[in-house]
Formats: sequence, structure tokens, C-alpha cells
Amino acid sequence: MPVLSKYLEKIDFQDKRFVGTIALKSEEIALPDGSKIALGIDDGLWVLVYQQAPHAPFKMFKYNQKENKILVDQKPGRAADLKNFKKLVKYFFTHAKVEDLVSLLPPQG
Repeated sequence: MPVLSKYLEKIDFQDKRFVGTIALKSEEIALPDGSKIALGIDDGLWVLVYQQAPHAPFKMFKYNQKENKILVDQKPGRAADLKNFKKLVKYFFTHAKVEDLVSLLPPQG
């Protein structure tokens, strides 16, 4: 079963025109550590919704790639928050199985 990172090798995340959302396709599915993640990317703005375990509160990260700034639950984040965000994105990319995901792309016009 291929993991998401194998499909993302050809995507240049510095290309700020990339737009899409990737999420687990059902509530019953979790990553190997029991967490759940959904990731949206739009014009250099990354939004990650993270739940560490079932029934745990959700945490929302907003990363502005252009300004290299992060918000955590709508509050200004610090360097440690940015490091944690990147760690979570990497974990998601390397452990999410493609067949467990749904991706949403904007309509092509």
C-alpha cells in the first residue's frame, strides 16, 4: 500500500499556485499513532487540522508560506509551533496511505 509521500515527490510545494485539500476519508480511519490530520493548501497558505487521539480537542495550524508565519488556534505561533507543524505535515505525508485519503481540488476553469 503506497503512502502519500510517494505521490507527492513530484509536487513543488514552493509553487504557491498549488491548491488542494487532503484528508482521511472517514472518521474510522486514523494514522498509525492514532492521530487524525487534514491538510489544505491554497496559494502558499497551509491549514492543518490535527487531532492527537479520539475525543481529544482539535488543533488548527495556519501557516503563511509567503511570510513564514504560523498561527495556532488563531493565536500567533512561535518557532516551536512552526517546527511542530512541519513535523506533523511530514508525519502525515510519510504515513497516510493513499487508499485511506480523499483529496479535494478546486474546479479547473
